Amino acid sequence: MKLRRHQPRRSDVTEKVSQNRNDMEAKELNLDRIATDVETVRETLEKLELDGTVEGTDEIEREIENAEGVTVEIFDGEDKVLETLQDEASDYQEEMDGRNDSSESDLKKVSLARAKIETQETVSELENAKEAIIRDIDFFMEQIQIAKKDIKESEYAQDELHRRIHNER
Repeated sequence: MKLRRHQPRRSDVTEKVSQNRNDMEAKELNLDRIATDVETVRETLEKLELDGTVEGTDEIEREIENAEGVTVEIFDGEDKVLETLQDEASDYQEEMDGRNDSSESDLKKVSLARAKIETQETVSELENAKEAIIRDIDFFMEQIQIAKKDIKESEYAQDELHRRIHNER
């Protein structure tokens, strides 16, 4: 039997895809909270009457703008963390693509071997092997689709949050 390199269990793959989704969603929620803070600061500045002294008004505006700037910086930092999470999820999806390609290659090899074999018992066992490979291919295809959907949804949410912060200036 051939020496195997590290292979994940299906439960590990499912767990990793789920964890990637949960991490991205948690970061999106945090970004939404920060975006809401930025919007609140901006709305507050717009609503102020600023009818005091020139010095007082200048100081108030400066401090509120500082609050906005600090919050936008926090948003941008968290936005970069989300991008990293998305990149990691994409890398894992590419790893699954590679494993799926390998399984498809194995399926072809087993099919070619099966075509050369005449012993019915051996043919039956190779059919079982083909079915096992097909189950792996189906599993990877399902997980790859889930990962792609999760990444796409996260990127869309990130774009929307980014617009809330950076297009309002």
